[in-house]
Amino acid sequence: MRGWLVASGLFMTLCGLPVSVEAAVTTFIAEDYAFTGPEQLESGRHRVRLINRGRDVHQIQFLALPSGKTLTDVERVLASRSPSLPNWLRRHGGVNSVAPGNEASVEIQVEPGDYLLLCGIPDVAGRPHAMRGMVRALRVVEAASSSGPASRADATLRLTDFAFALSGPLQAGARTVELVNDGRQAHEVVMIRLAEGASAQDFIERYRPGGLPNSAGREAGGVTGIDPGRPAVMHLDLEPGRYGLLCFLADPVTGAPHFSRGMWMDVNVEPAPTPAEGSFRH
Repeated sequence: MRGWLVASGLFMTLCGLPVSVEAAVTTFIAEDYAFTGPEQLESGRHRVRLINRGRDVHQIQFLALPSGKTLTDVERVLASRSPSLPNWLRRHGGVNSVAPGNEASVEIQVEPGDYLLLCGIPDVAGRPHAMRGMVRALRVVEAASSSGPASRADATLRLTDFAFALSGPLQAGARTVELVNDGRQAHEVVMIRLAEGASAQDFIERYRPGGLPNSAGREAGGVTGIDPGRPAVMHLDLEPGRYGLLCFLADPVTGAPHFSRGMWMDVNVEPAPTPAEGSFRH
């Protein structure tokens, strides 16, 4: 079978037909409080996998640095306790809100240049983990060949100022959700596996920084901030039940989190049909 697939791909290439290319998988490890992983990537589409071996919830945000700006400039902003990152940083997404002992992955697109990787989730004192060491540099170099298209999506999640819109229902199992930021601000998605009878609004009301347990639910991945027009793809392993979608990013003018302006949503995930239910009936 493997030989047939290789031969088939070669035949399609020789005939000038498009060949689907899987995104490269790039793994990072999050601990309290540092990232380990590659220091250089090739440009193009990457499936970024974050494994959390710490005791706190962690994320990995890809931020493109403009010419003339350095890690020191970003650290200065973090030290000022500004509620939002400077607008000269470009948000390319990343893996969001991975609970201790878990992992999650997303697909993002990166162009050549200098980047920062950071965790902006706050500790119990309200300080982002980046101030405790979870910030590091990354270099993206020009790839020798172009990457293929993004994974085929089961649904599309559109982000606006300030709401989520899901294209259709989600079923349990391995699912792929394409994200599109149609807003004028950067947005993120934090997925919450809700407790029985709880809602996303309940999670917001009971939320406390620092990874403290929230009786309304637990973090289940998502996508860190993406700029307007920038795509991303979430790879999810969903259980039947209720989930919440939240955006914690702050408005750059008012400093208010986007969920306070209505950017939250409850989602019902139905059990996947059994083979018998999905089969053709005479």
